[in-house]
Amino acid sequence: MLVHARCARASRSARARRRACARARRRVGASGDDDEGRGVGRREDDAKRGEYDVPYDVVNAKSDDPYELRVYGAYYVAATTYENRERGLTTLLEYLEGGNVEGAMYPPTQPLTTRYFEGGKTMELALLGRRAKESIAAPYEDSDVKVVAGGGELLAAMTFEGNATPDVAEFYRSKLVSALQANGLKCVDDQAFRINTFGPLYSLKTRRNELLMQVAM
Repeated sequence: MLVHARCARASRSARARRRACARARRRVGASGDDDEGRGVGRREDDAKRGEYDVPYDVVNAKSDDPYELRVYGAYYVAATTYENRERGLTTLLEYLEGGNVEGAMYPPTQPLTTRYFEGGKTMELALLGRRAKESIAAPYEDSDVKVVAGGGELLAAMTFEGNATPDVAEFYRSKLVSALQANGLKCVDDQAFRINTFGPLYSLKTRRNELLMQVAM
């Protein structure tokens, strides 16, 4: 019976992987064709936020700051370590499209978040919407996806457009650290940062990004 159960789980995982691979190019970021899409990070009234928006409040004291200071609420994310970007996306979509112990389906949300830190990087998508409010499904034991709690932190976000190459990311990381220091603020880790990417990930259009760093409270 144990062998049959393992085979059944492997079969479900393989089916989810095939579905995810087939849909990755057209589904991830499909809701973010332009800035009117269903994303986060826009300077908009909290009243306009919906069930697919990562919860945060803007708390900047000065409106002319080159960054947004945000307090994030609690939420869950599906995260994976990766080397190849497309493989990382596919791994996340396997989980979102039913590749978990409950067979639960979650919408592909915006933005795609990549975290960079000493020793590696991870890619994540927020688990939001009605299904996420009902329950957060555990990944399969052999899955590369981990479900972790996010939020409960103070982050500074700086917006930029174009491709987030290593040189571009370093430019904005350094710029954000300097801007925070000018206001008497310090980062928890001056080298660790994350990048939010909005819009269709396989489009040739100019993409909107945010570089975020955690601020010491």
